Amino acid sequence: MTTRQEAAETLRATVQRAEEIAARLGEKDLACPVCENGWSVKEVFAHLASLGASPAFFIGMAQRAASGGGGGGGMGPGFDIDAFNAQQVEMRKERSMAELLAEFRQGREQGIQVMESAPDEVLSKEIWNFQEGTSPVLEVIQRGAAEHDMGHLDEVESALKG
Repeated sequence: MTTRQEAAETLRATVQRAEEIAARLGEKDLACPVCENGWSVKEVFAHLASLGASPAFFIGMAQRAASGGGGGGGMGPGFDIDAFNAQQVEMRKERSMAELLAEFRQGREQGIQVMESAPDEVLSKEIWNFQEGTSPVLEVIQRGAAEHDMGHLDEVESALKG
């Protein structure tokens, strides 16, 4: 099982990598197409910014589940993740890269603080893992940062190489 420390290290690593990539970007790079859904480099960063606070959100899901507020803590298979993501990117597309990075960093640090203060029984609570089934909240956080966020950053770097 993932530990708090491992999850915190991974969350910080995603922010550090995003900042390192952003520091190398020129204005023309921001419009470079990245994903099969048509997102540009800047829109990928808007997506990441929208997920900055996701660790605290996932812990909230687990707290609701632990207190009897619903199996899996809320959202389930009927939730349209693509529509949600598109809406979140649209809301942020006019922000500067500095603003997007700040939101990402602040959300991650807030999530780490919430994670460090959450009881073990909350962090081990099963929540919907955005795929099929449920996983302990710490694993959802770890996988989200390690696979999802780093995957998007891999896509950005790959797109920029041409």
